[in-house]
Amino acid sequence: MTRINNNMIIMNFLENHKRSKNRQSEYLAQLTNFKKFDQISDSSLEAIKSLKLGTVITFNDSYTEKAEDGISWLSVTDQALSDVVKTLRKVRDLTVQGANDPLGQEEREKIAGQVAELRKYLIDLGNAKYADNYLFNGTKTKTEPYIEVNSALPADYINGTLSTELLKREVGENITVEISVSGQTIGFSQLFADLYNLETELISNNTAGIGAALTTIDQHVENILGVQAGVGSNHNRLELVIDRLSANKISYTEILAKTEGIDVAETITNLKSEEALYRAALAVGARIMQPTLIDFLN
Repeated sequence: MTRINNNMIIMNFLENHKRSKNRQSEYLAQLTNFKKFDQISDSSLEAIKSLKLGTVITFNDSYTEKAEDGISWLSVTDQALSDVVKTLRKVRDLTVQGANDPLGQEEREKIAGQVAELRKYLIDLGNAKYADNYLFNGTKTKTEPYIEVNSALPADYINGTLSTELLKREVGENITVEISVSGQTIGFSQLFADLYNLETELISNNTAGIGAALTTIDQHVENILGVQAGVGSNHNRLELVIDRLSANKISYTEILAKTEGIDVAETITNLKSEEALYRAALAVGARIMQPTLIDFLN
């Protein structure tokens, strides 16, 4: 049989006293920051879950930011393409006007001058920018893709070499969305050359050539509208991605709050109970630690 002496009783009391103080300190800390734990060692399973949720939310925010940037890029691209189509329709109206037989040489030359000005404007649209980045030169966003020349050769309008590699944004794990279109896909250089040819036909008073240009212009418009539809599709996709990411963030944040957060009323009750137990333990301890012969000798 183990002999229990006074020193052992006192040591047990002191150990329990320490545990009670630690629990009170823990409850006070929880009420101060409204969290169940400050570090992983406080509650390892819940803390690890909290860290994982925090990481998920961080990635979620990053994906949202990239998707929003992609939407902005696509919106500017869509507007530029709309302006291209609008300008080409003006060119078409001028071409129809120029194809009328009653017009004379001088009148057609004036129309050619208007087409030339619209061609220059289209070159400006081919060099459109978003946040100081060129829209239609693929990943070479700092290089102007087109130059202003008077030529019937498409290659003469290209500034060096066009990049056909498209910009993408990662908006989820292994999920990327294209946010740019290549000027080559749009056919800008061929468009500029075709309009220069139209100018030549107008100046030459060649009604057959002017009439043939109508078909060419219609083909360019149809092609650009197809490209614009793809831009709109990617724009809509990113909007759906943002909606999903926003919903996910709400869910993750609620789960994180439940994982980290405390029930204030319950925590206060636990603290009061621990304080009452602590006071009772002190009273018991006072009876355990009775004066000894040494106390009287001192």
